[in-house]
Amino acid sequence: MKEQTLLAIIFVGHGSTYFSSSDKDKNEMAATVVKRCVRDMKSLYKIKKNDLWPVHFYDITGFKSWSADYSGIITEPETGKKAEFIETLRVVY
Repeated sequence: MKEQTLLAIIFVGHGSTYFSSSDKDKNEMAATVVKRCVRDMKSLYKIKKNDLWPVHFYDITGFKSWSADYSGIITEPETGKKAEFIETLRVVY
């Protein structure tokens, strides 16, 4: 059975923070992407404790690269194939 590669992504303002993995569970990925997002964005935005962060998961198995738009569509640029949306986890920072 082929390993599934997941993309965990948070869309914020004029950017995004993401984490891709085939060997981590969703909870660990969600925690990682929230920590990275806070680190990356704290100089631009006022971030409060206990804020809720939506972490979106997509299946990017077999993609060589990916591209995201702000409507939540993840595609492989070379083929135009859309990634399957899996779920959104809400993580408290």
